[in-house]
Amino acid sequence: MEVVLISSDTAAGRLTLTGKVGPSSYLPLGSVVTGRGPLVVAQCVPGGEVFVALSVSDEILVVDLVSGRIGARVRVGWAPRNLTPVPGTHYLLVANAGSDSISVVDTRARAEAARIAVGREPGQIAVSGDGALAVVCERGDGAIAVLDLAALGQGRAGRIAVASRTRLGDHVQPQAAALCGDLALVAAARSYVLSILALEDGRIEATVPLPAAAGPAGVAVTGDGQYALVTLERAGSLAVVDLLEWTLTRRIPVGAGPRGITIDPADQSVYCALAHAGSVAVVHLDGVDLSNTDGHPQYEAIRAGSRPNTVTLAHRHTEGP
Repeated sequence: MEVVLISSDTAAGRLTLTGKVGPSSYLPLGSVVTGRGPLVVAQCVPGGEVFVALSVSDEILVVDLVSGRIGARVRVGWAPRNLTPVPGTHYLLVANAGSDSISVVDTRARAEAARIAVGREPGQIAVSGDGALAVVCERGDGAIAVLDLAALGQGRAGRIAVASRTRLGDHVQPQAAALCGDLALVAAARSYVLSILALEDGRIEATVPLPAAAGPAGVAVTGDGQYALVTLERAGSLAVVDLLEWTLTRRIPVGAGPRGITIDPADQSVYCALAHAGSVAVVHLDGVDLSNTDGHPQYEAIRAGSRPNTVTLAHRHTEGP
């Protein structure tokens, strides 16, 4: 199977596909026209179809990566802004910002199995590696909800429960979250900290100061679990947070308007969508000590539509005779 980078160009209504041939070699693979504001892409099974959240609709798309064709449309709530698979199951969670709900989609049946009420304007979702818990950013309420997903393993999608809810403060809008062990890392607009929450009870364990007014937009954790990388949209850089010391260690310039971020677990290459540069930034961390400001990571940029918002790593089967 080959690795494919998928960037979502929300304004242009299309996905841009780029093949990863090697650590620093990329091949344009064309685009898929989706219309209606594609925002986030997720793949449940390596080599399988991908699911696309259309942010100005009430549906998600199923796209075949080999043919580039739309295979199905699944009705969910209004304005789906994020979606993510639940490991160990055939379910997908979709955050419906306009319906204040989470749709549980059965990917085998290609249908919504249940809809769970949450707080106002749910956005990014992060699911634990064992599929037991999910963290939901409730932008309209300035809160983080932790969902207990145990019922999914029993085939009872409608019994998902809210285990805890933590308010981050007045006028704070949680934008992105990532999980690291039993902690949730949350970046929020109008907040100058990275909040670290305990999943067990929703308690805020610590806060790490971020540059003022830098506009945090995305969060990812390195494969060793030692660092979090936070995209700072207004500052055009990545903030590196030491998760052992809970301190900001350095900033890495990446270009104009970094938003969504992902890390390839195979080689630890970092990818982030540059909304104001029409490209995806690639940062190679090999041989770079993130605990200090010594050394400079290798950097390159890949053309990716006009205004990419997110970037996703997927796999597709190579075409053969």
